[in-house]
Amino acid sequence: MADMIIERTDNSENAFLMDSAPGAKTLINGKECFYFGGTSYYELHKNEEVIRSAAEALKKYGIDSSSSRNSYGTTRLLLDVEKEAAEFFNCEDSVYLPSGFLTDLAAVQSIVNQNEIEALFIDEDSHYSNDYAARISGKPVYRFAHMDVADLEEKISKNILPGQKMLVLTDGIFPVFGEIAPVDKYSHLIEKYGGFLWVDDAHALGVLGDNGRGTHEHYKISNAGYYFGGTLSKAFGGFGGIIPGNKKFIDDIKANHIHNGSTPPPSPAAAASLTGLKLVKSNPGMRSKLRDNAKRLKTGLTNIGVKVEQSDVPIAAWTMNNKMVMQKLQNKLMEKNIVIQFIQYVGAGEKGALRIVVFSSHTNDQIDYLVDELKKII
Repeated sequence: MADMIIERTDNSENAFLMDSAPGAKTLINGKECFYFGGTSYYELHKNEEVIRSAAEALKKYGIDSSSSRNSYGTTRLLLDVEKEAAEFFNCEDSVYLPSGFLTDLAAVQSIVNQNEIEALFIDEDSHYSNDYAARISGKPVYRFAHMDVADLEEKISKNILPGQKMLVLTDGIFPVFGEIAPVDKYSHLIEKYGGFLWVDDAHALGVLGDNGRGTHEHYKISNAGYYFGGTLSKAFGGFGGIIPGNKKFIDDIKANHIHNGSTPPPSPAAAASLTGLKLVKSNPGMRSKLRDNAKRLKTGLTNIGVKVEQSDVPIAAWTMNNKMVMQKLQNKLMEKNIVIQFIQYVGAGEKGALRIVVFSSHTNDQIDYLVDELKKII
């Protein structure tokens, strides 16, 4: 594996090339590795049924409809995705967008416009897309300390007058360390002060909750002011953004420029997303296996002295002394055909972090092999 190790600088974004579909075993730089570096949580991106549906859609619909949704761009396939997503998330309707990044922009724009929002409050470690949506809202934006309910309430009380409405923004699962936001407590705050909550649930959809409906189901929240959305490109093996919700909210998004000013998701991606939604809904055992694997991984890491977030989330991350030390560890694991991430991303801090993501398809032996080899290095 020595030929696979590439010395990287800050400019070498393509040091690692994926040469196959992502899964428990993945080709990286032409070498088959045990892959713990992505977010194909149920390995649906290489699922035969998903791929077959995508190929059939490609033959029937071509690459995409080459027109906006408010013209001739709507296909039966796109409508089927929205219908299936609404049923999956137990909502009145849903809207399917070209990317997960756009869900934050579209939803925040709609919530602000519909509800006369005076100010936005956002977790300082929220994803880039949530942060961008807040900044272009045209409203004052206040950042609160990461997952700090007391700091959020203090900032709300100082900046919102009685009768004014506000919007709180957060990720559901923060992507680097896999922390679950305390949205149950945020929900109480928006009820107390009068406002709304938008949750970017990209990593929680299909993963958290009894039915995989996300962070609100995990906490068993039922609040009319709670809105969420995410991507179909992780747990569901597809591509594109999805926002479920009540009909008024979804109709407003379908009428805005973000939805109507862009070409819909490619037809193969839509078909893959539709099949992925059905597979996740009809195979709850995949969620159980994912949680079992997350527990096994985190127990193993804890036993060798690596402190990680303890939850059902299939993400485990930690930081070390500096970037060079972490990259050296990553490379040593790659010599053993094990791929983990050294990640420099929002929420990772200045030094970055080492991040392991486990899939439902990883075997016990693969997880144990990772932990055993990591123990030898640290």
